Amino acid sequence: MSDWGITTKVPAEVVLVEGIVLAGDLHLYARPTYPPGPETPLEMLNRADVFFALTLNGDVTFVPKSQVVVVTCRGQSRTTDPDRVTAARRIELEVVTQAGGEFRGQVMAELPPSRGRTLDFLNGADAFFELGAADVTWYFNKSRIRLARPLD
Repeated sequence: MSDWGITTKVPAEVVLVEGIVLAGDLHLYARPTYPPGPETPLEMLNRADVFFALTLNGDVTFVPKSQVVVVTCRGQSRTTDPDRVTAARRIELEVVTQAGGEFRGQVMAELPPSRGRTLDFLNGADAFFELGAADVTWYFNKSRIRLARPLD
């Protein structure tokens, strides 16, 4: 594992297309630039890499992002950058996955004024998006969503 460089492990639960649930630790890269601290799970999932590393029972497993429905992280703080929080639009959203899971929470969307609808957010370029509620954050693969419904 020493050839990986410096990573931060974040506990996560990964639901795959077949309904298999993997519980382990995501590996997030450290970054020496702004914003400080390790990358976020969302940044890792939206990197161009096809696979990501998940430690399961002490062993590393490489998971293809295309097979992921949702990644769940508990106790993760959402962005606290005051400029980003001020600029972001809060969208209350219900998400139903192809695996049948139903989720309700809030998205922090940074959208241009001319493209500020919930549909514009969902049609954005990134493959994954973040939905948060209380002490849990979900990271959804957009290609594995059955439907999404704005609640506001």
